[in-house]
Amino acid sequence: MSRPLRIVVPTYWYPSHASDTNATYVHDINRHLARRGHAVRVVTPRSAGGAPREAFDGVEVVRFPLEVPDDLSYGHVAQTKVGLAGSLQRLVVMGRYMAAQRQAAIDEARAFQADILHAHWAIPTGPAAVSAAQVLGIPSVITLHGGDVYVNKEQGYDFPTRPYVRPVLKWTLNAATALTAITEDCRQHALRAGAREDHLQIVLNGADLRRFSPAPAGAQDPLRARYGPHLVFACRQLIPRKGLRFLIRAAALLKPRFPDLRLALAGDGIERADLEALAAELGIAGETTFLGWVPNSDLPAWYRAAAVSVIPSLEEGFGIPAAESMGCGVPVVASDAGGLPEVVQDGVTGRVVPRGDAEALAGAIGELLGDEAKRARMGQAGRERALRQFDWDVSVQQFEALFERLLSRGLRR
Repeated sequence: MSRPLRIVVPTYWYPSHASDTNATYVHDINRHLARRGHAVRVVTPRSAGGAPREAFDGVEVVRFPLEVPDDLSYGHVAQTKVGLAGSLQRLVVMGRYMAAQRQAAIDEARAFQADILHAHWAIPTGPAAVSAAQVLGIPSVITLHGGDVYVNKEQGYDFPTRPYVRPVLKWTLNAATALTAITEDCRQHALRAGAREDHLQIVLNGADLRRFSPAPAGAQDPLRARYGPHLVFACRQLIPRKGLRFLIRAAALLKPRFPDLRLALAGDGIERADLEALAAELGIAGETTFLGWVPNSDLPAWYRAAAVSVIPSLEEGFGIPAAESMGCGVPVVASDAGGLPEVVQDGVTGRVVPRGDAEALAGAIGELLGDEAKRARMGQAGRERALRQFDWDVSVQQFEALFERLLSRGLRR
């Protein structure tokens, strides 16, 4: 960049404190921008008990007073159906959020003397961010994360097509100064949702490869000592579209062949009780550990302890745990959902299997559990691929180039 920028980041979902595990990928982009000398101010709703203003990792976070109800939380609204009254209620809440987000973004951007607005998710944040940027006379960039444009009716994922979403989404995609998509698959969904090709470019998600790295040679591994050599690990939200029920079924299929197999699930969500019941029903409750949310600082140790990392999603924009696993030198078994085949190279850095197929998942996991040399080769290849393509420093340089290009057109504060 020719100069440091002042960037305001409207987003409806963000870590509520420094050690929160939610939406860490949005914070990762911001903290890497801050690391490169830019001033970043996030504008986001404040949940109960959240601080109105704080700074961590060099990023300033401003939280305006509006709590988003659980019914509209990430991962819930997109896969739940409501009647007419429920739809109207959601519309009212989303309208309140957009109005509050717009005003907060305008106020903070003016006080901050922002050069550019970089919003996350076209819905629900996008309309507020675009409108605010128009008032301010500065460019607006929206990063699409998948859930805001993805349609998979077979899996009950049709949020972008709902009558109260579709026209607002299309306006937002066209009114933003620029859009970024996290994979080619995400880009294609955005085009189908109404985005213009000349407004849209790919900026891949990534991982912090300083932290997500292989264990030092000879280092003691207490998790490996506790869980054994056949630990299967998944870091996922426990919601239906993440496909964890198929992983649990796969683990049950593998139990006779690998009696020492252990399954650890990091994450939480609306499907947890059902998944716990399924593990008990299949007779692997004792081999399955539900870890809840694991702090980011602890995640590298879990990846390093795992023989295999699994991402069994039914729909996925990118799959950051794949990049994190590969950064740690661990092979990945992933479904063919969404952008995952763009991240995991089948037969090179792991295996890619059909989504929603527990037997295929079990076959791929079993193939790797039974071949330590193959796991080592794929792990090394994954680390090399992550360094080339999935480092946040690389992604942030692409954001910088986009910001500078937009500002050079003369649309400035």
